[in-house]
Amino acid sequence: MQRYTLPALLGLLSLLFTTAPAAAQTTAATPVPALATSDNLLDVAVSDSSTTYLVFGGPVSLVDVGMAGNYLVKIEANAVFVRAKRKHVPPTPMLIRYGSKYWMGRLVYTGRPVLQLYDFQKDGALSINGKSTASAGAPPENELALDKEREKKAVVEGKLSQLRKAREEHQAVAVVDNDLVLSLANVRNDKDFTYLRFKVINKTNIDYNVDFTDFQLVENAQKKFLARKKNEARRPLAPSGGRPNQVITGRTTGYLTYAIPLYAATERGYLEVTLRELNGARVLVLPVPSRVINRAATI
Repeated sequence: MQRYTLPALLGLLSLLFTTAPAAAQTTAATPVPALATSDNLLDVAVSDSSTTYLVFGGPVSLVDVGMAGNYLVKIEANAVFVRAKRKHVPPTPMLIRYGSKYWMGRLVYTGRPVLQLYDFQKDGALSINGKSTASAGAPPENELALDKEREKKAVVEGKLSQLRKAREEHQAVAVVDNDLVLSLANVRNDKDFTYLRFKVINKTNIDYNVDFTDFQLVENAQKKFLARKKNEARRPLAPSGGRPNQVITGRTTGYLTYAIPLYAATERGYLEVTLRELNGARVLVLPVPSRVINRAATI
């Protein structure tokens, strides 16, 4: 056994206390990888009383929602329809595969009804009124969806209030099904929106509870080849104003008003309006000819 004198032991202890801090400093200096964040994900506003539309530049084959139990999701061609199942659901990421590409964003609940179209048809970047934002990760600029500009929303609702007081002008544009009559009462345009007022006659004894209303711009519907529609194009148009969950009680007549983004259609095009019932299967589909909207007065 090797023996050490007292001076030698003191020297060894001094050496240990001198080198220990250096080792600690070396450990602390080791770089720690940063955690990835989702700050650059696009927030998509979703409500439990209306539908949010996402449109992509190719057929959608996969939609994966983090908290799938909190949201209703439907795929149709190159569009995805999203709706919250209940109020105040927590945010969750969403992954979508369209064509051979992927898009990732985040669903965020908003208390006010949101009927918003998110257009990603241009290289996966968000387009608002035909104009692309800086990048796919940029926040939405549509004030009506995220409640950023209440003044514009008030203007839209104000014009809808004016339309409710107008005299009916287009009773001939109508459809009758299951003892229900849906007709176009009035239509107006401004530089941003088309304002529509519909008349619903409920000839039954059962209330007709309008769950939500779909609007689609249909083009080339009259061309047919081998009894099939050729080159038909459909584009969802999300309402920017209107009241959701309206009820037309039995044996009464009611009116529905909506504002949709302004568009231009050809003579072969038309606006397809679909009313869906909350607790029932009575669906009303009304085609509105493009000439009726193109020639509408301003408001």
